Amino acid sequence: MIDDSLLLHLKEIGMSEYEAKVYVILSALRVASAREIHEQTKIPRGRIYETLTSLAQKGFIVSSGKSPVRYSPVDVFQMFEQLKRESVKSLEGLYQRLKALETETPEPLMQGYKLSTEWTRDNQIRMMLRRAKSEIILLCNDEEFITTYGSDISRAAKRVFVYLVVGRKELAEFAPIKCYVGGSDIEASLFHHEEGENIGLSMRLLLMADRRESLSILEDNGRLTGIFICPDIYASYLSRKVVQEIQPVDRSRRGA
Repeated sequence: MIDDSLLLHLKEIGMSEYEAKVYVILSALRVASAREIHEQTKIPRGRIYETLTSLAQKGFIVSSGKSPVRYSPVDVFQMFEQLKRESVKSLEGLYQRLKALETETPEPLMQGYKLSTEWTRDNQIRMMLRRAKSEIILLCNDEEFITTYGSDISRAAKRVFVYLVVGRKELAEFAPIKCYVGGSDIEASLFHHEEGENIGLSMRLLLMADRRESLSILEDNGRLTGIFICPDIYASYLSRKVVQEIQPVDRSRRGA
């Protein structure tokens, strides 16, 4: 009886089902004719010669004699040393080709993704807060967002600089960390648009991480949509401007 696990290993190195069966039988018998192999493996007679020819071309077996032709396996050590060399050579070639693609294909300047569901927005916010390596800037004008992600913001603040900028000073009461308020540019451009600017969208949250990626949560007629951009070529400029303009909320006056 042929060991199924042995057949599986042989198929993993590129043999077909029939090739694996024939090779196992020949390894056990050491030498056999096509008829004997057919009787042992039950492989259809019409496929035996095809399989033997394929194994010979791949270097697994050799044939001798003419009436009848007999087949025997190549020395196992010799064969597997050759397989290892060919495998390493093949993997090295594949590696070089993939590296060439990596360097030849230019990275897109910016990639934007629309996050339409609450689940995708929630996961992206939490992931950004976790993976930031140096700085997080979070502009928020919504109590619900601050309380929902309070523990995530607090954990992030233990690792990196976190600037939590609120649209209204009273929101600082719900914040887990020190808060800031923006100057006139932030107020007019992000939180409350100036009169005559008929944009139709309101920003609920803007998260920028490491001055490289950004996530905006926008509201349009009661519907929320997230826009995630990475790499965001504007994030570095906007992050610097925000940090330059913001002022800390006076804790002694919170709630006053």
